[in-house]
Amino acid sequence: MRIDILRAKGGVGGSSISLSLSKYFAMIGKRVLLVDRDAISTASSYLGLSGLGLIQLIKKGEGYEKALAKVQFGRGSITALKLFSDGIPIEYERDDLIKNKERISEAYGKILENGSFDIVIVDTMAATTPLEVVTGWEYATFHQHSSEKSTYIMISDPSKASIEGSIRYFKVLKENGHISERIDAAVLNKVDFSRISQSEFLSTLLEFMDSMGSEIGVAIPYYPIYQVEQVDFEKIGVPTQVMELGNYLIRKPRGREIIFPSPLDPIKRIVFSSSSALIKADYNGAQEVIRAASRVLRESYSNSKGFLFTSLSIYPFIGITVFKSVYSYLSERTKLKSLDDGIRLAKKLAGEITEEMRKQSFEKGLIFFFPSEDIEPSSDCCDRSLLSKTFWNELLTQLMSNFENISIAVICDPQKANCLAVEGHVDLVVKARAEDGEIRYILEYSRVPWTL
Repeated sequence: MRIDILRAKGGVGGSSISLSLSKYFAMIGKRVLLVDRDAISTASSYLGLSGLGLIQLIKKGEGYEKALAKVQFGRGSITALKLFSDGIPIEYERDDLIKNKERISEAYGKILENGSFDIVIVDTMAATTPLEVVTGWEYATFHQHSSEKSTYIMISDPSKASIEGSIRYFKVLKENGHISERIDAAVLNKVDFSRISQSEFLSTLLEFMDSMGSEIGVAIPYYPIYQVEQVDFEKIGVPTQVMELGNYLIRKPRGREIIFPSPLDPIKRIVFSSSSALIKADYNGAQEVIRAASRVLRESYSNSKGFLFTSLSIYPFIGITVFKSVYSYLSERTKLKSLDDGIRLAKKLAGEITEEMRKQSFEKGLIFFFPSEDIEPSSDCCDRSLLSKTFWNELLTQLMSNFENISIAVICDPQKANCLAVEGHVDLVVKARAEDGEIRYILEYSRVPWTL
């Protein structure tokens, strides 16, 4: 898959979304190439690249490797490619590309062929077209090595001037044959929902989508206190809306999709990120969590499976399978004599769960453990807290390593159990709290920042 990030002007967050999408895809196990085709080179600088880019390196007879930076992230990786050099006027870059086109094209081709990339994300300069020398060369060279059609995302801020500029830019691209049909996803970034309600803003997003012919529309909130000033890759966030967008780009929407901030965002984050989570909830809250998460799962994936490991006899949930291995396991959790027994028990349970899950076919799985206090070991052999921490760490590690396409939610009632035993071993911590007869979900911790 190739994704081109377009924008009519700078400052709308295009590079941030390029990085954010790259992190999301890597998180779920994809090998991502992030091509920084912006003369400012913002995206590649976040991965530590500075100085000379590919064009100048090849001109000087040096290897293309110096234009690359690779980081392992989540289950996958991100490789950044810097095309432009710092401090070199773009007119000189264009001239040098023309003079050394054959060698530079050969280097780019080797990068594409040797990397075995699942997804290529191209961060473009503002209002560019294939008539611009570097843009046209990169696009043409890529398609000499790949038959992948481009997926286009248009980024704008919510101001009237920016939206109108984006629409004019799209019309120029379409009228001149640079885009054959439509923009796949129309994104309005930096939306201040403290000043406008979602219902009021919906018409703006729909009009933006209509003007682009887009099937996917996204509104990403603006969080001024979270803006990152220093160049720090770890602090680049992945908003839940970007995760949802990434999921639709891979699987293609079944119809028109509108992505807005939602009260269910913490739950969506668990489902989309293929991560482990602790959810703090009482009995009633836990059941609502399972219903909500299984609904997100069904609506977002055409072939998904939910699994529940529980000691309780509770009303069945739609699309949720209860593990059979729970019955034999419960009799073993009280017989431990050491911490090593706790590790062995966790490995055995992970093996039984894995065997049971592999009998079913699914593109996305979600495992619930509930309630946590009835699942973790119950033995006086050793320190209870340490035993619980050791058990959960081993169980979660084993399961996450056995599957590439699952999320795990451990549901813990803070009034009855030691939730800290789980908290240090998960990627997300969510609190489910009843307010005015409804469950409110609060994201207390996320290993990957959740804002741009």
